[in-house]
Amino acid sequence: MGEAADEAGARSMIESQQRGSVTFNEHTGRYRWTVVLDGGKSSHGFADTREEAWWFVEEALRRPHRGVRSRHPRGRFGLST
Repeated sequence: MGEAADEAGARSMIESQQRGSVTFNEHTGRYRWTVVLDGGKSSHGFADTREEAWWFVEEALRRPHRGVRSRHPRGRFGLST
């Protein structure tokens, strides 16, 4: 499906290909991307280039679900408990 420059890129590409897909729509002349997450939630959209479509797939896989509040400390420090 594609070639990655390094091993980390190859791993993320394999993971995204297992959950997401990019297909070319000849009628519109654009690429349609679709992602199905483990919880059954799906995301889809259109992009002008294949690389842009895979970027959207990776972003959809990395973002948290709506309603999930996760706060992380900014910078290189942690709160002492």
